[in-house]
Amino acid sequence: MIRTMFGKVLILVITVLIISFTLTGIIMNIGLNKMVSDQKVQQLKAVSEKVINALDTLLRSDNTRNPYLFISFIQTLANNADSLIWIARDDGAIIFYSEIPIYLEEKLEISEDGLPKLPDIRQYQKQPVEYEIGDYFGLFADTGVDWVTVNQHFIIKNIPPYNMEAGGVILIHSKVPNMYQLKTSIIIIFVLSGFVGCAIALLFVTLLTKRITKPLNQMKKVARRVASGEFSERINVKGKDEIAEFSESFNNMIVALENLESMRRDFIGNVSHELRTPLTTIKGFIEGILDGVIPAEKQEDYLAIALDETRRMQNLVNDLLGLAKMQAGEVTLTMTDFDINELIRRCVISLQQIFIEKNLEFQAEFETERTFVNADSEAIQRVIINLLHNAVKFTPENGRIRVKTNTEREKVYIAVEDNGKGIPKAELPYIFERFYKADKSRSADRSGVGLGLAIARNIIMAHNETIKVESEEGHGSVFTFSLRSSSMPGSY
Repeated sequence: MIRTMFGKVLILVITVLIISFTLTGIIMNIGLNKMVSDQKVQQLKAVSEKVINALDTLLRSDNTRNPYLFISFIQTLANNADSLIWIARDDGAIIFYSEIPIYLEEKLEISEDGLPKLPDIRQYQKQPVEYEIGDYFGLFADTGVDWVTVNQHFIIKNIPPYNMEAGGVILIHSKVPNMYQLKTSIIIIFVLSGFVGCAIALLFVTLLTKRITKPLNQMKKVARRVASGEFSERINVKGKDEIAEFSESFNNMIVALENLESMRRDFIGNVSHELRTPLTTIKGFIEGILDGVIPAEKQEDYLAIALDETRRMQNLVNDLLGLAKMQAGEVTLTMTDFDINELIRRCVISLQQIFIEKNLEFQAEFETERTFVNADSEAIQRVIINLLHNAVKFTPENGRIRVKTNTEREKVYIAVEDNGKGIPKAELPYIFERFYKADKSRSADRSGVGLGLAIARNIIMAHNETIKVESEEGHGSVFTFSLRSSSMPGSY
């Protein structure tokens, strides 16, 4: 069994060439047969017309009793046309001929006046076709080859001196192998040129296949290295064809896998830190209470701290489970009509304390007092809170956060804007990826694990809507998402 692509392509091309070559040869053979036959018949018919004209001249001259010149003429015509010329009467008796070969003499009969005679009436009757190819009704059956015969009847009128008429049939026979010598030469040329063309085609196919399989072999080797955790190698991209584009896409995939692997490692480190820190705190407080190190009057305070740490771990686990369910399509949205402006106000009130702690200014710019959308209110509330948390995290003290809503056609656009340090351009394509964290130097808050924006994106995508970010270092960031507008207010 052929395993390599080169071998499969080569076998396929050879098969196609053989089939094409065979079909072309068959069609060419049929066409050449018809062409050669038609040309030969036209030649024999022209010879027949010359014989009739010569016979007409003979009958109208004084040399009827001595037809030597006429016989010599038809012999010359027969030699030039590589054929036999016979002139027979209506009863089949051959009165003039260029030659009767010995192997045909025994086939002929003798007429009453001693002339050779055609034995089968069909051989001198007028035929419905211009010519016959074969043994001509058994006349050439023993010759071992096929013959082409032109059968042309004639009548010569007004023959002097008594205005007599003479009629009969002119038979011109020619061997088919002689006809096909030209065809054989053409076929030989066709076969030789076909072999040369096939050789050239196979050479080009070999070069083309190598051009295709070389990058594929490189991809196979690089893929093995990537599977073992090595992301340093790339495929050399040359040209602008589909193979080059595929190679470039493969390189981009390696870069994406490398980034994903980096995010995975960061995520494991962050989650480990997020889980280890509260667990250490909880363990220390419980051990202190059990050992009596912590006085009884302070145990309630330390237990409250342990409870807060437990809730933080629970939120982290819930975020991870929720993101996994959303990506698996297991979350069902409850679509209702509600006022998005009112939902934003409630989210801001719930986060009022952290705004106060950083002395942040909040601005709401609503196009209309009430703007209704059709969506899952609880899921969208989580999106807004995540975006507000993200804005607070990366906005310095005494900064500003602005939320805008506006309607365009059947869409409502919600934008959360901050005046923080912004996001580097190189990080923008990955900001919504799970586990991804922007440069930690942008914020003193390092408690996140890079799930908030990923959850927000998955919620918006589940609504078949879009979310995007626009940012420039030193000028803050704007996160904008869309929802379907609703003209029918519903209960929130």
